[in-house]
Amino acid sequence: MRWWCGVLIVTLGLCFIALASESSRLPDLPKLTLRGFLPEVRSQVQQAYDAARGRPQDAAASGRLGMLLNLYDRPEEASVCYERAHQLDARSFQWLYYLGSLLAKQGKHSEAARTLRAALRLNPDYLPARLKLAETLFNAGELDASHGVYSEIVQQSPDAAEAYFGLGRIAVVRGDPTAARKSFHRACELFPAYGAAHYALAQVDRKLGNSEEAQQELALHAQNKTVVPPVDDSLRDEMRKLDKGAAAHLERGVQLEQVGRLEDAIAETEEALRLNPELVKAHINLLVLYGRVGNLEKAEEHYQAAVKLNPTQFPDAYYDHGVLMMREGKLEQAEKSFRAALEIDPSYADAHNNLGYLLERQGKVPEAIAEYKKAVEGKPDFRQAHFNLGRVLVTQQRYREGIEQLLQTLTPVDESTPAYLYALGAAYGRAGDRQKALDYLKQARTEAAARGQSKLLADINQDLRILEGPGGPR
Repeated sequence: MRWWCGVLIVTLGLCFIALASESSRLPDLPKLTLRGFLPEVRSQVQQAYDAARGRPQDAAASGRLGMLLNLYDRPEEASVCYERAHQLDARSFQWLYYLGSLLAKQGKHSEAARTLRAALRLNPDYLPARLKLAETLFNAGELDASHGVYSEIVQQSPDAAEAYFGLGRIAVVRGDPTAARKSFHRACELFPAYGAAHYALAQVDRKLGNSEEAQQELALHAQNKTVVPPVDDSLRDEMRKLDKGAAAHLERGVQLEQVGRLEDAIAETEEALRLNPELVKAHINLLVLYGRVGNLEKAEEHYQAAVKLNPTQFPDAYYDHGVLMMREGKLEQAEKSFRAALEIDPSYADAHNNLGYLLERQGKVPEAIAEYKKAVEGKPDFRQAHFNLGRVLVTQQRYREGIEQLLQTLTPVDESTPAYLYALGAAYGRAGDRQKALDYLKQARTEAAARGQSKLLADINQDLRILEGPGGPR
């Protein structure tokens, strides 16, 4: 068993922390068997292992081996390599940071906190390490210490959404929902797609009795479940660049797409496919990516490859192809693809919604209504499907049913809200309820003006002038 303690070293005026085992003996390199590694990474690990054995006093060689073992899920062996690298070069922040982060991932929170504190004495300003330390202290139950680190972070980096999220979590544990709400709300302001923060804010709002706000936050969480704020972590990125596994390239492709770097996302996803030509998810992602950059030939190529590899288990392949065909105006092919997706997954709400739209365009209104209903049954918070269903029911003069659906579109409040309010006001107008029509149209006007939606604002004002004509209510 190994443990670490802080030892202050002073050399030529430079202070740094060394972590050492009780005997201070340099740990032996771990004995590796390569049978468990995927073929594409086996030679990479072997080369790093040979280098570390061939240069036993080279900290970088031991550290690089640790990075690879860390990447490829060999945490115990990686820890030994990081400890060895640190003992060989006690001035290096990198190996302590990697070691502390790995210990935290393993749930060894107290050891991780000690290691990260030692690392930060070498590089006090490295934000990812400070965030990791605060999180680790929280997980270790050291709330005061965690709060202190997070508070220092927000003072020095006021745009650090993760730090506000951490402060909110501490406030929840301390039984202070008001303070928690303030912190979670600030985290969401700084990074509006922060899924975990929206979920936490929803739970606090429920506790405080803010049921409508809680529903809005849950809807935002549903849209961004796994999205977290990007943190500039050059050491993490340096490690990830070593990852030769197909799954890592696939994940990087997804991350690059999220920030709009489509060509880079394509390159990463193509590399994943090169490493594993049978990776269906890579073909599906490339179908979407090539569609977004307008390369329809490549998009179709990857669609065909995906459904050939596995024609019955990936409804997303058919759905994404249907969306692409709709965008290109090839509606028959789009309908065929949506129906294929629904054969695999009959509860696929987005496919029901889009199929309903295509049927509506063909004048098959009863069939379209049936598809829209299936969409909202499968996904009750599906605003677009509620809108489509409500709109069609209103055109069929089924006003009560239609308005009931349109009312489901009003949360969360976002860029779509003015259009939904406008539709609801128009529905009340067609149903003969002039006062409610005016109320919702005025709300729509306010929201559209606040968002600079000038064309919609002009349409709303035109309808309001008609409703507010001579003898109308003011």
